[in-house]
Amino acid sequence: MGDKKEVLFSIIIPVYQAKGTLKRCVLSCLDQKYVEDGEMEIILVDDGSTDGSGELCDELAGEYGLTVVHTGNCGVSHARNIGIERATGRFVVFVDSDDELKDEFLDNCLKYADEGTVLVDETDSYRSTSKISGYGYIENSILNANTHVWGKLFSLEALNSGKVRFPEGLTIGEDLIFLLDFALAQEKKRNIRCISMEHYVYTNNAEGAMNRAFKESYLDQITCWKMAEERILPAAEFISPYTLVALATCQIMTAMLVVEKLAMAGQGKVDKDIAGLAVTQVKEQITHALKTRGAYAALPAAHKLKVAVFRISPELYMKLYGRLKGVN
Repeated sequence: MGDKKEVLFSIIIPVYQAKGTLKRCVLSCLDQKYVEDGEMEIILVDDGSTDGSGELCDELAGEYGLTVVHTGNCGVSHARNIGIERATGRFVVFVDSDDELKDEFLDNCLKYADEGTVLVDETDSYRSTSKISGYGYIENSILNANTHVWGKLFSLEALNSGKVRFPEGLTIGEDLIFLLDFALAQEKKRNIRCISMEHYVYTNNAEGAMNRAFKESYLDQITCWKMAEERILPAAEFISPYTLVALATCQIMTAMLVVEKLAMAGQGKVDKDIAGLAVTQVKEQITHALKTRGAYAALPAAHKLKVAVFRISPELYMKLYGRLKGVN
């Protein structure tokens, strides 16, 4: 009993239709250098897979002593939240079932995780030799294109004390909201470490939400950035004015992604009411975001042109964009 190791890492892997990649992912997590037996647990949450992934989870659990939870198809946020509830480690790590960890990922992150550290983030968005605050993390990292939860070590205690969980019901942007909630819970405390991204192997999934054909749920791209603003504005006095400019530019650029996705679907291929709703929401988001002084000036030159043409005529913009991309 006295020799039982402290669980340092709880690796949570949401699984959905991942039969072809799951074993490779799990083996990469198991093959971590300098992590002793008992210091790591792997929690597989099968989100109602129908391709045999659920059975593979059970096989891997039997062979390697993993924890498996089977649920209905409730989405990745629900799966990760279940994983957090089952976690017993000091740190939580989220790994997508089609990604891999290099063998020094955990050890490298742990080197930077002293007693006061609640997040170690392997990221190219921002690096610092010292720890930064939650507000600093929002300003320098999250709003600088770091809106994913993979490649990070989260303190389980901080997740639970801050009551930080993934928002269920979103199909896009759940990671963004989770990170904002985590950072805002830390406030001014300097307890977040950003290090060089070297050891997480990300796979761009062609079936991911961002890459699928346009459907109404794609409007979550707009919804999640509205939710982001609702969270950030109450903390405006603690962050620089440029943070609000960065927020507004993110709102504009992601709104343009929605209308471009609609254009790529082709004329008449999307339900007329849904297409109209999408254009309306994009217009409203851009109009709202442009009220932030400096937002338009901060846009890349190409986006300034895109926004100008779209505001003159959404139909013309989509026609031109579709033609540029070879859509009939």
